[in-house]
Amino acid sequence: MKKVNVLVVFFMSLVIQGYSQKPLSDYSYIIVSEQFEFQDEEDKYQLNSLIKFLYNKYGFHAYFKDEVPANVRRCDGLYADAEGKPGFIITKVEHVIRDCDGNEVFRSIKGKSDIKDYKKAYYEAAREAFKSVRDLYVNQKEISVYEDVTAVKKVNSNATKPNKEMVTSVVIANEVKNEKPKEVNSSTSETVSKENLPSAKFSNYSNLDKTFLLRKTKEGYSFYEESSASEDGLLLIGKIIGLDTGVLFIDSNKNKLTAHFDAAQNLIIEKEEGEVVYKLER
Repeated sequence: MKKVNVLVVFFMSLVIQGYSQKPLSDYSYIIVSEQFEFQDEEDKYQLNSLIKFLYNKYGFHAYFKDEVPANVRRCDGLYADAEGKPGFIITKVEHVIRDCDGNEVFRSIKGKSDIKDYKKAYYEAAREAFKSVRDLYVNQKEISVYEDVTAVKKVNSNATKPNKEMVTSVVIANEVKNEKPKEVNSSTSETVSKENLPSAKFSNYSNLDKTFLLRKTKEGYSFYEESSASEDGLLLIGKIIGLDTGVLFIDSNKNKLTAHFDAAQNLIIEKEEGEVVYKLER
């Protein structure tokens, strides 16, 4: 009997060691695929944008691949995919995270929805599945950008989107010993504007324990509040356009308010009750 117990403990220790891995908080960013295997076009139903928003909300520094800062180490990052299965009765979504070698380091629970509208079903299933990502309590460290390093691109000509043998096309830096990294804010590395206008496609903001999403458009920006009252979880509260004289915020009631982005890219809107500051989440 003692021999049996010893064997059980031995095999359990092997299993635990097999699953032990670098904590997700030890990585500095995550790249979200702009098109999953089950989609026939990029960001269909804005599902990829929603998932990127959720990663940013829960402790990750999430990017689409063309937003990743230059001269970062590829293996400092993670790669987010999703597996979905539409169905007449049940729609399912799972979140999958892989490292730079394509090894799966995390798989979420299966989110399910019985809503008949595919967009609403995918949103509900994706959010339900993301609960297990949320419960990891990830807090990724700031991105390190390496100076004086020749940046190169590593492209997998056999695959255009993440899979089990994933090699994502991203800007990477040579692995050089004794490099001295320069710490930068993950959300501002791509931003160059004389009026502090965000250049990223999506930016996350917060105010009074509420979460907001700023989406860059051809006309300017759309500003959303995360809300369970909205069918897709994001409630449009206004639009932002740039003028020669500054920035104008037009709310959902078409009221026009003066606004601006400060040096830290926080959004400030001048309302009747005074300035309201929406803090950029980094």
